[in-house]
Amino acid sequence: MRKLATAAFSFAAAVIISQYLLLGRSMLICGIATAAAATSLVGLLFRGNIRLRIMIILLSLSAGCLWSCAYAAIYSAPASNVDTDSGRLTAIVGDLPSPTARGYRIDARIRPPTGPQIGARLYYNHETNLKPGDIIEFTAQFRRTDGTGEIERIDDLIARGTYLIGYISGDISVVGSENGLKYVPKRLAGAVASMIDRLYGEDTAPFMKALLVGERGDLSAQTELTTALSASGISHVVAISGMHVSFLMSFLAAFVKNKRLFAFVGIPVLVMFMAMTGFTPSISRAGIMQLFLICAPIFKRESDSLTSLGAALILLLAANPFSCVSVGFQLSFAATLGIILFSSRIDAAVTDGLHESNRIKSKAAKSVMMFISKSLATTIGALIFTLPLTGIHFGTVSLIAPLTNLLTLWAVSVTFMSGLVSCVLGFLFLPLGSVVAVAPTFGVRYIIYVARLMAAIPYSTVYSSNAFIVCWLAYIYILFITLPLMKARLKQYILPCCFAVILLCAILLVSPLVPGMGAGTLTVLDVGQGLSTVIAANDNTIVIDCGSSSGEDAGMIAHEFLSNSGRTSISMLILTHFHADHANGVEYLLSRMSVSALMIPDPEDSFLAEDIISLARQRGTDIIYVTETLGVSLGNLDIIIYPPLGFGDENERGLSILCMGDVSALITGDMPASGERTLLRFAELPKIDVLVVGHHGSRFSTSDELLDAVSPRIAVISSGYNTYGHPSPDTIRRLERFSVVIYRTDQMGHVSIGG
Repeated sequence: MRKLATAAFSFAAAVIISQYLLLGRSMLICGIATAAAATSLVGLLFRGNIRLRIMIILLSLSAGCLWSCAYAAIYSAPASNVDTDSGRLTAIVGDLPSPTARGYRIDARIRPPTGPQIGARLYYNHETNLKPGDIIEFTAQFRRTDGTGEIERIDDLIARGTYLIGYISGDISVVGSENGLKYVPKRLAGAVASMIDRLYGEDTAPFMKALLVGERGDLSAQTELTTALSASGISHVVAISGMHVSFLMSFLAAFVKNKRLFAFVGIPVLVMFMAMTGFTPSISRAGIMQLFLICAPIFKRESDSLTSLGAALILLLAANPFSCVSVGFQLSFAATLGIILFSSRIDAAVTDGLHESNRIKSKAAKSVMMFISKSLATTIGALIFTLPLTGIHFGTVSLIAPLTNLLTLWAVSVTFMSGLVSCVLGFLFLPLGSVVAVAPTFGVRYIIYVARLMAAIPYSTVYSSNAFIVCWLAYIYILFITLPLMKARLKQYILPCCFAVILLCAILLVSPLVPGMGAGTLTVLDVGQGLSTVIAANDNTIVIDCGSSSGEDAGMIAHEFLSNSGRTSISMLILTHFHADHANGVEYLLSRMSVSALMIPDPEDSFLAEDIISLARQRGTDIIYVTETLGVSLGNLDIIIYPPLGFGDENERGLSILCMGDVSALITGDMPASGERTLLRFAELPKIDVLVVGHHGSRFSTSDELLDAVSPRIAVISSGYNTYGHPSPDTIRRLERFSVVIYRTDQMGHVSIGG
């Protein structure tokens, strides 16, 4: 390992420790820095490279700790001094507005009377024609993103140098504009995004904008597609990264052969591309490494990948130590490090095996096999260090990723380069750009088709919460780290790989037998401030509501629970109503599992309902609008669904569900006390085992009349972080007065009863 790489990784280790383990403990970090610096003197007792490495490592550790503290004091701490009580604030817009579920957002830099500008993300409700460089005035309420306030740290934002989130009230006034060159790339990115909208259809434009300029706003709104990309293991193709830099430079190199001319043209093009995509940590890493690669021949030096990676690491952390907490930053460096260390060894083992084999005579066939070998080796190398990170950050592992990457990466390369050509020609002559756009349009549709096909395969994604899967991954790690290091030949991979496949199949068969959700079990999932209830009736699975308003992904939580329980389809998905905390995870669930029937009330102009219904139709799910009492029998489980009985807000117009089986239960959604009394007049409710407490324990639900009528033994309250005071002490007291045993998901996690 080169000296620069040693210093970089030591510096990075200190920064990571400071950000993850010692956040806010400045004195302790400074103490560690001093101790490391003092201990470096031990190196004087040694000679040669050992002395140098000891001193490099310890002094880099000291520098990393000290710089973390200094950076926070200089750039992050001033965010607490933003005065929201003194009237309107001034900021400079740094990006184009992006749509959100409830309005728009922009990234800007607030200009305080004194001190450095402060990065902020601003949310507002009304459409405005803002562009990068505009100077705006506004009034807003702020909260910190660095974990020093009452909320958790928001890693993605602080990694970008954004230390405040602001919620604008009132109008935004544009009072001036800065027309410096630094705003040209973002304006150009906006122009390219607009051109893509003109050249491509609604089904392909969001993907192309994410692929070419990193604009993911429209793509993120397509939950089914983003879910398919993630589940199939190719979501990285629409997250601007080193792969896109490689595509861009390869495309340019095809036209510019002279190395000096390539450097003269390539460096500004590369820097412009990095600026257009926002200098994110992952694109900055790739850009810095590419700059080393371009400049090495000019200065008659060899380009060392590990040294280039170390240089990129130390430069990015010097510019912003908070970068290390970005998931994109971690995945980018982990993938690159895995490719550098292992891909060539894996490829060499496969290639040597092909050369030794005399079965493949055709040169064309050998070329195809070489391409497959290189592609798989690159994919596996990238996965070696990224798999544990995806398991930690997202809780998922895509088993189908190597195959999906093999099938699509060639198409991504062609689509990226032809998409760039179409946009350039579109600016010159729109009809010509439209003609060229036909090829990338087919490319996008092919990539999306493969992603959806792979994601639909059962167990294409498994979850790191499954201990058996973790053990299996440990075996895979041992296999794909030790064999390349031992310079194993291709034949030596066959038996371990076959055993890995057999072991995985056994795990997927055994996992459902582990005690969990047995037949006749009712489980209220811990989805935070929301509700999702799962009922098992032999081979049938019923899900009632699936949503959360406190940041948790209810759809993923429900899918993880069902997948780990060996259930790959849903017989009935019932939605009490279309509020986000009851339904915003449904699209994910529909995208990942086969759902036979969706039972819903009248949506009445709900945008969320429109998206859910549209996706359900695409997936071939039967949609049943419940307008009268509906009874369904599934084996020994009888379900009665009561139609909306109120005429007020949406809470009063929701469905109620009575389940009668091994466990009897009543689920009323967000029904208020007035609705409960109407339900009691409308239906003759029996005594029940479980009441899923209405409206997350609101004091306006779970009335005395309802408790007296159904006499539940157990009450389950589904709630999480909220500002409404749920569950209400009044509700808790009412339940205790009726001698009901209370379980809460915010205290106990998933609550399972029966089975």
